[in-house]
Amino acid sequence: MRSSRVTSLVLIGGAVIGGLVVDAADTSAPVARPAPTVRAGLAIPAAAPEGTLTSTWYCAGGTASEGGIADHVVLMVNATDRPRQATVTALPGAVAPAPAQPGAAGGATTSTAPPAPLPPVPAPHVVPLPAQSRVEVALRDLVEAPLAGAIVEIDGGGVAVEHQVTGDRGLATAACSSTAATEWTFPWGVTNRGARELLVFMNPFPVDATVSIDFATDEGTRNTLRFKNFVVPGRSVVGAYIDQDVLRNAQVSAEVHVGAGRIVVDRIQTFDGTDPTLEGITLGLGAATAAEVWVFPDGKVGKGITEEVVVYNPSDAVAEVTVEVRLDDPAKNGVPEPFELTIAPQRFALVDLAEPDVAATAETPKRIPDGVAHSIIVRALNGVPVTAERVVTSSAPNSNLGIGATLGAPVAAPTWLLAGGGVSSEREEYLTIVNASNDRVARVSIMALAGGQQIAVQGLQDLELQPGGRRSIRLSDRIKREVLPLVVSGDGPIVVERGLYRVGGRGISQSMAIPLAVDLVTLDPLNG
Repeated sequence: MRSSRVTSLVLIGGAVIGGLVVDAADTSAPVARPAPTVRAGLAIPAAAPEGTLTSTWYCAGGTASEGGIADHVVLMVNATDRPRQATVTALPGAVAPAPAQPGAAGGATTSTAPPAPLPPVPAPHVVPLPAQSRVEVALRDLVEAPLAGAIVEIDGGGVAVEHQVTGDRGLATAACSSTAATEWTFPWGVTNRGARELLVFMNPFPVDATVSIDFATDEGTRNTLRFKNFVVPGRSVVGAYIDQDVLRNAQVSAEVHVGAGRIVVDRIQTFDGTDPTLEGITLGLGAATAAEVWVFPDGKVGKGITEEVVVYNPSDAVAEVTVEVRLDDPAKNGVPEPFELTIAPQRFALVDLAEPDVAATAETPKRIPDGVAHSIIVRALNGVPVTAERVVTSSAPNSNLGIGATLGAPVAAPTWLLAGGGVSSEREEYLTIVNASNDRVARVSIMALAGGQQIAVQGLQDLELQPGGRRSIRLSDRIKREVLPLVVSGDGPIVVERGLYRVGGRGISQSMAIPLAVDLVTLDPLNG
């Protein structure tokens, strides 16, 4: 097996701490090069530091009408000991008409004008944010429209914003964006029968934006006429079902290019149960930038549980990538050989962790054993950054049923915030934490916010995480609150993921927590 060795985590300000990496190749040594940098709030949504004068969040995806597929609610948590004020502006929108010739690369173009007049942008809604508390705003209370996004402007830092969508397919919660950008990639997507993929484009600025999209499928890359200079009007939201442009595929990557302006793009993916193992809804941002390392704290495969990692290469050069799976208790469970990927420009690679290796025999054990929890690290080893997403499905005989998808975390940080979530008789919540350092123990504490104060969650203070180790916590074993905003703090760089699971029914929502933009670090896969 290939051995692991030490690399570095690079503090944005310049300091260096330790970390792990797999050898780039068996035949050549890594070449020294500058460590990559990550801008806070671009590579991953990030909460501004407490002393910041203002901060802005963008929540693109969701519906704001009776019977909508994804009723849109904004969740804001003020993690500071001072009251804040949020100004929420709802932007109305609609789903664009289907192209005249669905799936045809040369089909007639279609206007992005909505089929019916939309209401004007309503007046901004001022929302008090008491200290150490969470506040919710349902966008249907502000505007009536087929789609609606929100601009959330805060009079200070220390505030994180998530949003959730609810419909017939269930509930999903994810971070809003702390930036508008000119590039967005979605490594994963499904347009098979019974699946619908809705991209929601939000333009928070007064000037129109234009969008083009490149799609990658098993059959190659393709462009459609509809998504050549697709217009997103200023101060509006436009949705488009890409299954109307791309023929049925079990895997579709989408790369969004903004030719003029900056926008925010969310994906709402639904499954109607045509495939009995797939039913539910997912919500998530695209990746606004590529990175050389993506970390997924949680993972497990087993009977009825599948796990896939989809890696997309948005660059013009070939990417050499490894997918490293770190099993719990490696002394007992072993250290699996990393999956090695060579990904052509504008193409994807998919690793199915639940499947045995292609060359395995009946007597060969699976590389990733069933029932053993693990974390995953995706590394681009030749300096070509990529984007990576993990998709989990759970079906019978498991009690938690559904599908969850999330981008990895391209950074580590000492403090992470969670606005959504909660524990009740109908919902379970898990936190999974990875120690991003491989040369020192991390101590981690979890605090709940309620009644204007931080409450230490019993038994979850000063937890020790071994170097490179992880810990998964079932919060209902420690606390029961339907509204449960959290602050997870460590004495070094950590990565935090949350899983929400409906008890005894269908519904999975997985997402990364939101780091506080203080002492963010990014993992460099080569320097050591």
